[in-house]
Amino acid sequence: MSPLNQIQRSTFIRAPRSRVWRALTDLGEFCKWFSAESDDSAFQPGARIVFRSTYPGPYYKMQFHVDIEEIVPEEKFSWRWHPGAKDPALDVTGEPMTLVTFTLEDVEGGTTITVTETGFDQLFEARRASVFEQNEGGWKHQMASLERYFGEGA
Repeated sequence: MSPLNQIQRSTFIRAPRSRVWRALTDLGEFCKWFSAESDDSAFQPGARIVFRSTYPGPYYKMQFHVDIEEIVPEEKFSWRWHPGAKDPALDVTGEPMTLVTFTLEDVEGGTTITVTETGFDQLFEARRASVFEQNEGGWKHQMASLERYFGEGA
């Protein structure tokens, strides 16, 4: 596996697995901590969910979508997407998507959630390193956002 193929981050949430699962897979809750909005109603295998970023800055209102792969209740949630900031001059529709997988594990006092994103080695070579770097920072931010969400009494 290429060194630029996988990002993995874990965090501990002081909440039961069922509660963490709901924050992860209830579309309304997901949008709150992920800084996004969607007109879609629910995550389900095979669905394409369209989002608009609500994160302030250059990506505000940027549209992106995820294709839901697998949902194993309270264990695993995965999707495919075209990662990285969108460049209007570059058509990535022919580029393979990366796979994002969230897994949950019971630990004393709460739940460990791990996000793994793979498939960067299949991206267009011209954007592979920059997209990897963007998403590495992005997942650090998103996991911290999830921690804050629970810290605020989610």
